[in-house]
Amino acid sequence: MSKFNFDFKVKVVTEYLSGQAAFSLARKYEIGNRTTISIWVQRFERFGIKGLQPKARDLEYTSQFKVDVLNWKKQNQASLPVTALHFNLSSPSTIWQWEKRFEALGIEGLERKRGNSKNMVKHKNKNVKPVVQKDSLTTKETLKQLQKENQMLKIENEYLKKLEALAQKKSAQRKSQK
Repeated sequence: MSKFNFDFKVKVVTEYLSGQAAFSLARKYEIGNRTTISIWVQRFERFGIKGLQPKARDLEYTSQFKVDVLNWKKQNQASLPVTALHFNLSSPSTIWQWEKRFEALGIEGLERKRGNSKNMVKHKNKNVKPVVQKDSLTTKETLKQLQKENQMLKIENEYLKKLEALAQKKSAQRKSQK
């Protein structure tokens, strides 16, 4: 559950837009950080009233979407909050977690890892259908799967090249400053 409900966010954003400072509103309503109010205002300005509505907690993003977000952030040299706002993600820390997993594990780090596996059965049914094995995939399905994997590997490779180039650039800047 969200710490602040929808009506409260609307009230605070309305007061802010009517001229009250974020700092005084944060103090008035005991909001820990005025940045929170700024984020609400930005979301309101970009997405309207829907930007203040709570997001479903069970949202799942594809690994392709996560890679797209990370690439956009890198190409635009955007901060986590700016990237989250651009993609309408509720929390910048989500992107930070994706970055860390991608750096550590590559594209596989961005695959779904929450809770039980999607294909696990919670209750055994008496009318169990036979499981189709991967060997029986058609040639077209196999080709599609390989093309998708190839595309993901190309994206990962490009991302790592850019990351390495940026690291070398930073290293060169540090050496020139000494």
